[in-house]
Amino acid sequence: MAPKFKVKVFQTSRLIKNITIISVITLSFFLVLFSKSDLILINSIKNISSSIINPLTSIVASPVKVISNIVNEYDEFKSLKFENRILQEEIIRLKKWQTLAIQNSRENRVLKNLLQATDNNLNLIKTASLTNRNDGLFSKLININAGYDDNIKKNMSAINERGLVGKVVHTNQNNSRVLLLTDPNMSVSVKTISDGAFSLLSGMGDGKYLISSFIKGNKMPKIGDIVVTSGTAQIFPVDLLVGKIAKIEKERFYVLPFVDFNNIDYVQIVTSK
Repeated sequence: MAPKFKVKVFQTSRLIKNITIISVITLSFFLVLFSKSDLILINSIKNISSSIINPLTSIVASPVKVISNIVNEYDEFKSLKFENRILQEEIIRLKKWQTLAIQNSRENRVLKNLLQATDNNLNLIKTASLTNRNDGLFSKLININAGYDDNIKKNMSAINERGLVGKVVHTNQNNSRVLLLTDPNMSVSVKTISDGAFSLLSGMGDGKYLISSFIKGNKMPKIGDIVVTSGTAQIFPVDLLVGKIAKIEKERFYVLPFVDFNNIDYVQIVTSK
């Protein structure tokens, strides 16, 4: 009985083992089959989604792309327009500088010739330094360190390297007082070098402009015309530099003096030869 029983047990165990192996193989087959089916299903869904979504994406993206291109082109247009405006402004500025340089060149030649002619027509009495200023509300005066011991007399002209400064109104032994051209009580007979039109200039007290009281003749001067002493009043020598016409209003004009009255260190006292 014992051997037969062992054989049956062995056979039963082998059968169970075989069934187990077959079951595992079968299960594995179904699992693989299910995985492949699932993968096929997923790929099918993916393909269907792509066929639907891709055209929609293209439809949505096309206007966006067009708008993006328009925006980029507009930005480029604005940039080019800005650069063009900058270039135009630079051209205008350079033209202004060119015109100003030509004007200054001509003016410098005129002034140089005038200075040479003036030097030949003047007697230098004394070069004096400024000792102090006496600028009141209605008076523009400076004091210099030269007087009648230096042969300085009343009504002599005071000039510097830029032009007419004023005239001597008081003198003592070693000092003198000069009334500046910008003083409201100062007047000087002048002419324009462009056409020789005569006028009378007076100070305005502001230290900036001289104003004409009348114009002799029918022809109005032009802005930029150079004004010099006429010599007709026999106080100031002829052709002393006075200034340049800065603006014109009706029948009078305003002259910007060549002399910087806020920066006077010395003057030369002169007379006509």
